[in-house]
Amino acid sequence: MAEIFGAVASALSVAALFKNCVDCFEYIQLGRNFGQEYEKCQLKLDIVRLRLGRWGEAVNIDDARFATDTPTDQTAELAKSILEQIFILFQSAQKTSKRYEATAKSDTLVLLEDHNMASLARRLHNRLQDLGHQRQGQTSLVRKASWALYDGKKFEKLIDDIKDFIDDLENLIPVEAVCRGLAELEIEEVDDEPTLQLLGDVAGGIDMALLKAVKDKVDRISTRNYAKDINTEDCAKVRLGDEVSEAVRDMLIRHGTTNTAETVTARGDSRVHIGNKFGGKGVLDD
Repeated sequence: MAEIFGAVASALSVAALFKNCVDCFEYIQLGRNFGQEYEKCQLKLDIVRLRLGRWGEAVNIDDARFATDTPTDQTAELAKSILEQIFILFQSAQKTSKRYEATAKSDTLVLLEDHNMASLARRLHNRLQDLGHQRQGQTSLVRKASWALYDGKKFEKLIDDIKDFIDDLENLIPVEAVCRGLAELEIEEVDDEPTLQLLGDVAGGIDMALLKAVKDKVDRISTRNYAKDINTEDCAKVRLGDEVSEAVRDMLIRHGTTNTAETVTARGDSRVHIGNKFGGKGVLDD
């Protein structure tokens, strides 16, 4: 068994178990079968790792309540149980990988590397890894337990299961406001819209705090709706700004747009909208 799985999960303190779970992401590689999906799959790993690390920071995982392998605090005990399940997921995935490698042809075991990514995805991957390292505080310089995933369906199942367990952790110790603030800090230095767009596309469905932070930032830097003079008569209505329905609000990442008008004159029952409309019925619709 690889070194990172050498310790029995139950023998670790809550904090140590948490750090081992975060470390596991560092040692996963993806096989060439992932092909064109490689970039997004690698970024999914980065984002789920970042989300787990964010929870640890939000609950102060180095606090004394998490420093024992036999917590008496019920909340800490439940947190340990959930982290053990995440650790077991990684163990199981590694065992499946090793079984595949024992019988597969060598040409199917080729692994993809960072240089196989396009430059935009590679820069984002490096950025997310740096954030994870900063949050972790210390990392090994040696890839001591590298192992590979080869099956796309099993990969998606692993990501979904880990995401569900992180949901459980966040529900166990509610730190939503803190996590939102941390997610905003994570993208504080990301100012270009293509990177934010890619990050939002991958974060959707696995990290809603990060998705919300990205959406808010894209809205601030990309959408500009402007009118110099607006004149209305009778029952005419003019809307300046974007309209986003409730149905699409949580999933929408907007592209940069600029909508301008010098002079608008609306009469009678006319309706004028200077901006974009996303989903559903707008306030100017009959």
